Amino acid sequence: MNQCESCGMPIDEKTTSKFDDMYCIHCQDQQSGELASKEQVREGSINAAMQFMGKTIAEAEKMADEMMPKLPRWRE
Repeated sequence: MNQCESCGMPIDEKTTSKFDDMYCIHCQDQQSGELASKEQVREGSINAAMQFMGKTIAEAEKMADEMMPKLPRWRE
């Protein structure tokens, strides 16, 4: 399974952006094709980690801040 190059979420036929198969439907607007900002992606990752993984906000922030720089879109 592929993963979104912006947030790291696993992507499949339901969650792959219709504009670019490197991104998920959460990171790329499905009307305009515009990509979410780094802060929007970070916030979404933190919220997902808390909601779906039961992480505290501190744990979720740490996880997002460690993961995002490793993803292709955010590598410097």
